[in-house]
Amino acid sequence: MEKLLITARGPEEILTLHLKDGRPYRLAFSRQEDAPGIGDVYRARVQNVSRGLKNAFLELGGGRRAYMNLSEEDDPVRPGQEITVMINQEGIGDKLPTASPEITIPGEWLVLSSDAGFLGFSRRAGFDGPQREAIHERLLPLLKEAGFILRTAAEQVSLDHLAEEAAQLAEEYRALTRKVEHSPAPLRLMQGQPLYREWLQGLNKEETEVITDLQSVYEDLLAYCRARRLPEDSLRLYWDENLSLAALYNVEKAVREAKDRKVWLKSGAYLVIEHTEAMTVIDVNSGKNEEGSAGQIERINKEAAAEVARQLILRNLSGMILVDFINMKRPEADDELLAHLRGLVKDDPVFTQVVDMTPLGLVEITRRRIRRPV
Repeated sequence: MEKLLITARGPEEILTLHLKDGRPYRLAFSRQEDAPGIGDVYRARVQNVSRGLKNAFLELGGGRRAYMNLSEEDDPVRPGQEITVMINQEGIGDKLPTASPEITIPGEWLVLSSDAGFLGFSRRAGFDGPQREAIHERLLPLLKEAGFILRTAAEQVSLDHLAEEAAQLAEEYRALTRKVEHSPAPLRLMQGQPLYREWLQGLNKEETEVITDLQSVYEDLLAYCRARRLPEDSLRLYWDENLSLAALYNVEKAVREAKDRKVWLKSGAYLVIEHTEAMTVIDVNSGKNEEGSAGQIERINKEAAAEVARQLILRNLSGMILVDFINMKRPEADDELLAHLRGLVKDDPVFTQVVDMTPLGLVEITRRRIRRPV
């Protein structure tokens, strides 16, 4: 069974750790409450506009600012104009958070979009033509005011459950639009959902145990499960005065693993992960296998590919990633390695693409940047 652990790490930080097959799979720290976060909705004021660069800078209030790509905005904006936006990328380093005029509200099985009339389906969902038509007909009254995207998990629930959640999300959206009418800019209108709840939405509830030692988090998750009619038996509030939740699951060891420069493999080979301003570089070293045969080197590279795919998720690496695998003798081995790596990254919850291998033998990977790395 997979586990989702939520615990405090310092007075202002919440750590969320996803364990899969007993190993750390995803790790993240909560943001400061006053910083713009994913899913936050603001009534912002346009500070300045660059038509040539097709961007605008927005004032969010309290000295906070965001960047908006004007290609996402159909209507021209001008300095001083008030506009409703949602944060869709966190600020990283000196880069401002990115905002979009499209508002989305996530549910368990659907995501509401401010794009009225739009009905989309997850690429991994297997809805056939008649099923899509039935869903469209059932949601048609709500599609006049909003759009909806069906998650992969929507395949497992009835049409009645989908319609019920769509109605709940639509009511949340109506409340937000009413708030916009009476809120002068700049002002935060809605705070995005906590990261632990976002991760929970993508997990199989019957195969995941959620454990927290924070009363407020437990009550929030309990209320969420009851509102969505989800099972509560996998949700547990942990307390032991002699052994903390962090100590029980070696949380600090997981944090060190997600930050270490060197990652050892079972074969005795290892990865070295280096960060630059423009990209992340991962070097595969043979380690204790310097005199390995051609077949052994290929096996090490496949083992390293699996660990690279895991580290992308664990550390939340994003942008451009270059991987320097060990040189192989068989010409077709490179193509086999690329195919293997592409298969591995398909399970990444964040869109990841294995681009190609350069003439110098470096594998190019791009991963969508949403949140800051660990």
